[in-house]
Amino acid sequence: MPVAPDSRYANLPLLAVTAADGSQRNVVELRLQSQVTDVQTTAYRVRTGDTVDSLARMSYGDEHLWWRILDANPVVYPLDLKSGDVLDLPQLGAATTITRARRF
Repeated sequence: MPVAPDSRYANLPLLAVTAADGSQRNVVELRLQSQVTDVQTTAYRVRTGDTVDSLARMSYGDEHLWWRILDANPVVYPLDLKSGDVLDLPQLGAATTITRARRF
């Protein structure tokens, strides 16, 4: 299945791997470095109690967009965040903008 151009996995190579049962599967190669290059970011100093999903909710209105924050920063394990750390919070882009089919 191809990856949609607005997916967080866009532009990552697909690898053919052999599963434990011997079948061939295509998987997306993991990204080990930040790929956010042309998106404006805002520096944010982590406070006690902050989590990546709470920052995503605060910044984007949706805690499920936590991966945007991690993609914009060097490899960070989310549970290792501590008060005083500085994270780059990217502005909404094509992969994070939500479009609705109807208005409420």
